[in-house]
Amino acid sequence: MALPHKNGNPEGLGVAPGWSGIPKKAALAQLTRVLDSAQFHSSKRCSLFLRFVVEQTLDNRLDALKERTLGVEVFERDPHYDTNQDPIVRITAGEVRKRLAQYYLDPDHEGELRISMPIGSYIPEVHPQADRAEPILAAVPVAAPPVHRRNRWWVAGALCAVLAVAAVYGFLHFRKTGLDRFWAPLFDTPGPVLVCLGQPKAYNFTTNMQRGLDDWFETAEEPRDPPTGIAAVPLSTIVPMWGRYIAIGDAQTLERLSWLFGSKGKRLQVRGGRSLSLADLRGKPAVFIGAFSNQWTMGLSGESRFYFDHDLKEDAEVVRDRRNPGNTDWKVVNPWPYWNIPVDYAIVSRVLDPTTEQMVVVAAGITQYGTQAAGEFLTDPAYFAEVLQRAPRDWSRKNMQIVISAKVMTGTVGPPQVMAVNFW
Repeated sequence: MALPHKNGNPEGLGVAPGWSGIPKKAALAQLTRVLDSAQFHSSKRCSLFLRFVVEQTLDNRLDALKERTLGVEVFERDPHYDTNQDPIVRITAGEVRKRLAQYYLDPDHEGELRISMPIGSYIPEVHPQADRAEPILAAVPVAAPPVHRRNRWWVAGALCAVLAVAAVYGFLHFRKTGLDRFWAPLFDTPGPVLVCLGQPKAYNFTTNMQRGLDDWFETAEEPRDPPTGIAAVPLSTIVPMWGRYIAIGDAQTLERLSWLFGSKGKRLQVRGGRSLSLADLRGKPAVFIGAFSNQWTMGLSGESRFYFDHDLKEDAEVVRDRRNPGNTDWKVVNPWPYWNIPVDYAIVSRVLDPTTEQMVVVAAGITQYGTQAAGEFLTDPAYFAEVLQRAPRDWSRKNMQIVISAKVMTGTVGPPQVMAVNFW
């Protein structure tokens, strides 16, 4: 890849080891293609990271490609943050490597420049793809003059080889991932897909009380007694807003699904759970986002093997397993109000609902972090591929539930990990 010299031609040749002499414009054009792909369009964090490291390398600023510097410049961490406690850079670099590998697995990208990031380094590399011989079926003669019997076998062998290459090429070009097969019942159904978002029980205040509270919390720097007007908030000033808000993690999952369905030409109808009725669900496949804030999710998972529950003794929300009722490992203890939790859990399911007679998909975490991880799991073929290692051969025709976990570090969700699966 072309690296501009610090002094001189911006189209200069690279100086970093392992980089080839590719013009800067060509490298930036390839970066744009990669960032516009399905693999990166669904992850703002990975896109920001890849763009930064490539552009810094193009400008020969290799000193900026260190873990702490990347944490500060890309993820706005404090300059003195603890990289051991907050491994956001290492996690994102691993995700970027995985997404780049997925991108170049697509036969449509065979002839493009290849961007990679070697393990153990944050300095990307760009290389030209090795030349590939395309199958040319027209080169096989339709009619030929008589040949010696010995040569007939050679011609037949050549024809078989060409046809085999063409067949492999066609298979690679039109193959479907496991994630495509998961979503097929919704992709293949005519009409839009209904997406139901959970809506938490939030509260606002009347105007005067709201102003008083805002002034107090915005200016209160040291402990002191609040003014009489807000020391005891009257019930009459509290206004329920149960149908107005959604969690940011739920919105991010909706964003991922919108991009995925849009890439397949499918339209989504988005509704809040509190405004939805059973009549709305009849005749339409649906996706339910969120758990405890979405009564439709709670109702659907109530009779399934894996379900959400409250543990009143520990003040915890739990994912329970009916086959192993003593297991309470999948829980989040007292997350409200600070969301300071080390790990979250989620349920992903695809079930043919007997009431609506339609396929229903659930992406729901105990908190919004788990829901965000579920959204990433359902839009990333590499994460979903882990399920197929435990799936029966005819899994795509079955109902399924998957329990996943995701570490949470300073408000950032780590990669989803499969904890348990169930097919029936």
